[in-house]
Amino acid sequence: MKTSFLAFFFFAFGSIHAQDKLKIQALDSIEKHSRIFSLSPISKKVDMVNGLVLGVGHVENKHVSSQTINGINVEANPAPAAGALMTFMALMYLPEIIKTNRKPDSIKKLEDNYKIKNMDYKPFLKLNGLNVSSGCFFTTTSMNGINVSTANKFVDFNGISITVLGTISDNQNGIAIGIYNANNDLAGSTIGFYNQSYHLRGLHIGVFNKTRINKGLQIGVLNKSDSKGFQLGFWNINNKRAMPFLNW
Repeated sequence: MKTSFLAFFFFAFGSIHAQDKLKIQALDSIEKHSRIFSLSPISKKVDMVNGLVLGVGHVENKHVSSQTINGINVEANPAPAAGALMTFMALMYLPEIIKTNRKPDSIKKLEDNYKIKNMDYKPFLKLNGLNVSSGCFFTTTSMNGINVSTANKFVDFNGISITVLGTISDNQNGIAIGIYNANNDLAGSTIGFYNQSYHLRGLHIGVFNKTRINKGLQIGVLNKSDSKGFQLGFWNINNKRAMPFLNW
């Protein structure tokens, strides 16, 4: 009798456990599909949109590993206020740039002064095409194409970014136009009031230009580099000398 009872107990428990496991697997393996139109934020059941996305923007979603837009993304979100604050904070550091050239205490300090932090290399959103928005994405994004917005932040950006406040990116190939442009690796051009790069392999054009490693060209009123590199401007500072008009 006891043996029969125990056998029944284990059988019932095992069935319940198996059913729960199947339910969990079913939730984790929701069938994804593509659309030609979607509202944003995009549903977790959609992994690709080949066409038009219209809505209030994209946010971090733990239920979605990656979504791709091939086409046009149009959105309205409240990000401009945050972008204005970001620009204001950046411009507060301009007096530090104008100071005489002093060698930093360590490489760590150099990285802290130049590097853009908190860049996640698992893009939730990949956008290939055109983005027109009132603000920036609220999630990790990589983009190939044309961006027209108040301000925006990307992991990787390849194309043309036209903004009011500016563009922030980890890796950038192309052109960014805005008041404040910052990146860790620039192989294109930035045009703005204040341009900052950790590794410059392209072109800065602005009033104030600042870079850690200059293997490109800076053109502006004040150019500052913590390495050698070509500079054209009213006043040019690098780790070797400070000169007007031309420095290298």
